[in-house]
Order: sequence, then C-alpha cells, then structure tokens
Amino acid sequence: MAFDLDETVQLDIAQMNLNEVHSVVFSLHKPKIPFVIWLLENPNSLLALPGKISLRHHDYIHILLGRGISPQDEAFVIGFTMGNDLKTNKLHLFIYKFFAKFIYPYPYNFSMLDLIIFNLGYIYGKSIKTKQINKIDFEIYKTEPVGYLRNFFGINIEQIKLIWSD
Repeated sequence: MAFDLDETVQLDIAQMNLNEVHSVVFSLHKPKIPFVIWLLENPNSLLALPGKISLRHHDYIHILLGRGISPQDEAFVIGFTMGNDLKTNKLHLFIYKFFAKFIYPYPYNFSMLDLIIFNLGYIYGKSIKTKQINKIDFEIYKTEPVGYLRNFFGINIEQIKLIWSD
C-alpha cells in the first residue's frame, strides 16, 4: 500500500494530522518484530545502528515520506532514517545491508531491488535540511497536518516521486 497512489489521496493525507493518518493506515498493521531486527533497529537495543527509531515514530516517517508498507517502501524508509542520521558510516551500512539481505527472516529480508531502494532512501535522507529526524519526538507534532510537517522538516513528496519513478 503506497500513499502516493494518486494526487487526491496525497492531498487528503497532507491535510490530515499525523495521528489521524497513523490511526487510519497503521491501526491494523501491528507486526511482531523478530529479535534480530529489534537488535539492530530499536533505540532500546545496545547494538542498534544509527537511524534507530521507535516503531510508532518509524510509522510516522512512512507517512511523512508518503510511503506504504511494501518491502520497497520499508527499504526506502530505513535507508532514509540511516542517511539522515549524522552518525551513520560505511561500516554501519555494510552491517545493515548484510543483515537485511542474509540474516533477517522472511518477509523482512531485502532483495537486491530492496537494497537499491534502500540506497535511494539513504541518499534522500542525507539531502534534506532537517537532520537526526529519528531523534525527533513526534508526539509533540502528532496533531499537526502532515503537509505542514513535510514542509517544516524539508520533505518534498514531489522529489520522492521523481526518485521513485527512476
């Protein structure tokens, strides 16, 4: 499910607040996260990589980026948060990609296409003006309209659409 299916849907989402969109889109999507994924991606893990973020705030990033819940959407969002974290280096990327490709269980493991899209998300995450977006307390912004938050954080949906269509 992608949020950018058509312009009308995107406009409606931009006018809704972050919490409303989360309730509509993610209320039924409650995955059980395998331990190995928790280990590398959850902020409560001592081994978490840069870009680590709570599951709810990760969902908020999906919404702000206009991404759904497909494997490619997931790859883009994770790439974005890692690219946006100033602490991410080449070793972190190697570790994450290795685990995502070879260690993560199905359906969380990445295909070669997913890794390419991860890289696109990483590049986009590095390019936006707001850094360390994974450290932002989105609870203080959850009643703000999604369109306002995209503008505030420097997320350009049109630019993401261009990246996605290449």
